Amino acid sequence: MKKEVTITDGAKIRQLAEAALKTSSHEHGDLSEISPEDMENLIHELRVHQIELKIQNQELRRIQMELEKARDRYSHLYDFAPVGYFTVSEKGIVTEANLTAATLLGMERSSLAGSLFSRFILNEDQDIFYLQQKQLLETERPQSFRLRLVKKDGDEFYANLECIVVEEGDGCPKQIRMVVSDITKQKDLENQLRQAQKLEAIGTLAGGIAHDFNNILSAVIDFAEFALDDVKKGTHLADNLGEVLIGGKRAKLLVQQILTFSRKAPPKLAPLRIDVMVKETAMLLRSTIPTNIEIDIDIKSAKDPCVMGDESQIHQVILNLCTNAAHAMEAEGGKMTIGIDAITLDNGKAENISNLPPGKYVKLSVSDTGPGIAPENIERIFEPYFSTKAPDRGTGMGLAVVDGIVKTHKGHIVAMSQTQRGAIFTVFLPMLEKVEYTPDGIPQEVMPGGKEHILLIDDESSVVKLNKMILERLGYEVTASTLSLDALELFRSKPNHFDMVITDMTMPNLTGEKLAVELIKIRPGIPVIICTGYGKEMLEELFAKIGIKTVLYKPVKMAELARTARKVLDAGRRVA
Repeated sequence: MKKEVTITDGAKIRQLAEAALKTSSHEHGDLSEISPEDMENLIHELRVHQIELKIQNQELRRIQMELEKARDRYSHLYDFAPVGYFTVSEKGIVTEANLTAATLLGMERSSLAGSLFSRFILNEDQDIFYLQQKQLLETERPQSFRLRLVKKDGDEFYANLECIVVEEGDGCPKQIRMVVSDITKQKDLENQLRQAQKLEAIGTLAGGIAHDFNNILSAVIDFAEFALDDVKKGTHLADNLGEVLIGGKRAKLLVQQILTFSRKAPPKLAPLRIDVMVKETAMLLRSTIPTNIEIDIDIKSAKDPCVMGDESQIHQVILNLCTNAAHAMEAEGGKMTIGIDAITLDNGKAENISNLPPGKYVKLSVSDTGPGIAPENIERIFEPYFSTKAPDRGTGMGLAVVDGIVKTHKGHIVAMSQTQRGAIFTVFLPMLEKVEYTPDGIPQEVMPGGKEHILLIDDESSVVKLNKMILERLGYEVTASTLSLDALELFRSKPNHFDMVITDMTMPNLTGEKLAVELIKIRPGIPVIICTGYGKEMLEELFAKIGIKTVLYKPVKMAELARTARKVLDAGRRVA
């Protein structure tokens, strides 16, 4: 095989051609001795070779252009890749880097070469890099790890490093090739996921304790109501029992807030007096916020401001806005003003407030005299996980949850602020009219009764005793049991003896759900009501498939128990 010769000098090519011609002359003799026919063939061959050379030259130029294009493509792919590429010597000195690498570190590409890569690593993470570098050079196995890098301006960011060892030839020193990715957003998402998992864990814990705690609250609230009915109005004893009721209802509200936040309690819509809820919240806050913060309630509406909403969710809105206002003023003190007004929005005004439909609204505002919210933050204030507080003071979920609750109630919330002059949050909720109330602001509740026979089951004796008293006062005949298995055997022996069954959900040996299934097998169509401290999603739909008529969420009010029992019994009679 002939050795290929690369020629770049035109004169050298000429010399080689002359030598080849002389060799050819010696081999073929004098050209004058060639016959005309051979001469013609020789000229033909020369022309063919000339054309071949021209074609080869064109092909070489084409290949050269393709190589240049491929080099440009590689250069663009290398320089503008979404990750940073570094080549580092065994001593950790950067020998090469792409443009993305320079951008990640906020530097010029030319200034990276010759720099120690470790100078861009946060001091606390230096050991991570040196340990991984040592393992990489010793084992020559790819390494992947995370650490924090520092930009030229001092900003930190989380990075993922993928490293391999390369040797470009025999005797050449080892080099480390690194692929560096900015994973700051990924870390933020991981933190958000962990926060969500924490909230889910809190919700699971809350659901676990809610059952027992709601049983206690049921006994406290309902026995207090019984006692209040039996004492003379206006006495100190009646007043004291009233305070017990208020405390019990506040405790119930706190449990509902936890369950609502953890999405374990379904929303219950009912007419709500915003002024009453604001006064209760102010009383609750007064004992928890610094005394240098004044609370002023400004009710402009002459009419009772009422909305249709979930009590725990609306209370959460008020409490969150007031708590934020208090936090804004805790260092220097100040004044929190909670305003309530009934307004009418016409077409023009409604369009200016996030396209709310025209109509009557309850306007709830919470203002403070704190330092205010920076203009660049006011637009993001309702974003999930966005917070201007220190990491140990908030998760950034409070106002996002508030915004979601307000929108769920077909309302709108607006935030306005002036630096050093405080902030004001205004909530617009559709106003409910023509609602009758008792003097304490709670809607009138009817307590219907009956003569039917009810089987009552709950593993808490206090709850059984309480609900038995309620139902018997309403005229029902009640057979009670604290053991679900005993209740099942009793029903099996006398299936037509009972008109309805009311059972707890969480009980030992046999849960309320399984008990209901067995009861319906024995007597299809028997009305069953389940009482539970949980509020799991799709619970009612699942129970409906089993044949359970309705679900009551603890603590169950007397009026709610009375109405539900009567409603289920009447529905069963109509079906029969």
